Amino acid sequence: MAVPKRLPRQVERYVGTLVGESTSREFRLAVAHEAVREQDIIAVDAELRRPDGADGAAGPEQIRVWAKVQRIERLNPLFPSEAGHELAATRTNPFDTVLSLSREMVTAVCQVLGAEPLADNAAGRLDHLRYPAQPASSAYRPDSRDIARVVLGELQTRRQRALDIATLANRPEVDVSVDGHAIVTRHLAILAMTGAGKSWTARRIIEELAAKHYPIVIFDPHGDYTGLAEVPELRGRVRRYYAQFPLFEEDSDTVAEMVNALGYPLTDTMRTRFGDLFKAAGAFIVDGAGRGRARSSREASRAGAAQGALFEADDGEAAADGDEMQQRLALLARLTGNEGPLRYGVQPDMWLIANLAEAAEVALRDNDQEARRKLQDWGWEGLSKYSGTDVRTLEGIKKRTYRAAKTLRRMEQTNRRIARNAEPLPTDRKELVRYDGISVVALAGYTGDFQATIYSIIADDIFDARVQDELKLPVLFLLEEAHTFVPAKAATPAEQRAITTTKQIAQEGRKFGAGLILISQRPSRLDETTLSQCNSYVIMRMVNPADQNFVRRVIETLGEDEARMLPDLDVGEAILSGQLINFPVLVRMKPPQSQGEREEKDAFAFLEEARRGLGTSPEG
Repeated sequence: MAVPKRLPRQVERYVGTLVGESTSREFRLAVAHEAVREQDIIAVDAELRRPDGADGAAGPEQIRVWAKVQRIERLNPLFPSEAGHELAATRTNPFDTVLSLSREMVTAVCQVLGAEPLADNAAGRLDHLRYPAQPASSAYRPDSRDIARVVLGELQTRRQRALDIATLANRPEVDVSVDGHAIVTRHLAILAMTGAGKSWTARRIIEELAAKHYPIVIFDPHGDYTGLAEVPELRGRVRRYYAQFPLFEEDSDTVAEMVNALGYPLTDTMRTRFGDLFKAAGAFIVDGAGRGRARSSREASRAGAAQGALFEADDGEAAADGDEMQQRLALLARLTGNEGPLRYGVQPDMWLIANLAEAAEVALRDNDQEARRKLQDWGWEGLSKYSGTDVRTLEGIKKRTYRAAKTLRRMEQTNRRIARNAEPLPTDRKELVRYDGISVVALAGYTGDFQATIYSIIADDIFDARVQDELKLPVLFLLEEAHTFVPAKAATPAEQRAITTTKQIAQEGRKFGAGLILISQRPSRLDETTLSQCNSYVIMRMVNPADQNFVRRVIETLGEDEARMLPDLDVGEAILSGQLINFPVLVRMKPPQSQGEREEKDAFAFLEEARRGLGTSPEG
């Protein structure tokens, strides 16, 4: 490969000369002091002679070789380390000696990104370099337009897919757009330590996708995405939902485990009766057709607590069911000594299970045959065969379930408070997926197990609807704190279910129009199979050695030199890698328009705001 004559612009932007060994993947560049920095994009113009007999060969082809500075080495051969040690021992300043300190050799190790013909470089497509550039060739700094063209690549002609999210870290005048199609179809992982800018980055990407009307469902454990609704362009398009736990969408064994976790453990004897109790609670609320079933939170809100479960029935049916529901509530109030059910109705929740356990306990203790018969007729199969020894069993279930209900209510109240002006989750999960719409499912207040369960129920329903073609629109799921939903190792049945759900979406989502964005501050705690299914990555500052090693092993498109940079990245800086970008680049993320619920404030400024809210003076 011959060296062409340098053009004036190349002389003006000259940064160095190729020295030593040059390969089709890497070369070394002798550079002037501070002429380049790590991650700078440079170019080398060269002539590539075609082999004899090549079709249409009419002389050498003028090409431009693109490369990225991976690392910079400084060496002064006239200042050996022995001299440095001797001067250090005598505490002598090297600049006070006759040693030459001005003969430094600065070498940049550059990774070849590809090559393009100089005669036709409008497309920005880089071909593999199959023959190395010649030593003594000159490298120069390309202008901003050329760099932008090469970074964009094929996105130049597919602007409808481009998401404007960043600028080059070393060239802030160069905007960096990424391929939104790759994100929504082949999955994206955003990985970084706390405070590096993960949620900031995710909100920028969401806002860009929203501008293209893409349906997004966000599972938000901390309220990081509530501010999306305040963005002028997104008003009316963002809906927030509080996550009342859909208890009766679970099986009795799962709910028993919840009682164990939230209350205290059920004995083996109690567990044998818990299934009957759970089934009876599920049949206790009567709908308009006269059948017993537990209502969802949305159905309960429609019906109204005092109205029981009456909806979508004609007047005659409603009256009949209203009478029956009133009878059920009256019996429940009498047996428990609590007028609440009769006055306010019941909901399909843990309190209903606890109330029924207490009602059955009292009916057995008092040998109330009529109450036992009615409870059995209303869905408690086999209650007539319970003996006196079951009184203590039901008493134990009652105490544990009441405690679990109290804990669960506290979590739900916290969730609703943080979700603010949110609405209950719809029974039909397909309603969460809307053209030009963003659904934020608030999970704050719940423990990790409950968050994982709520997520897996919703995601399962939506993905199944896509597979069955009941949902026509594609969907993108965003999982903040993804290690909660898809941990490396499941410790509970809820986590195992969430892992199974996420793996299925990761592996099959592309075929059915379902994408994933995984966001995590602890990538080493993520399921490796799921992370490896992501084909695009935004990697930000990462200090933990276990996380760094995990990322190096799993992400094939991340080079060794990029991985070494991770601990030193500034807040907001990121390495983009994978199918969303033409080649890995170091960028600075652009700010989103939205703010999270808990944007970090100066601690002392926050203290003064709180003091002013109390109306006290600084002196107290």
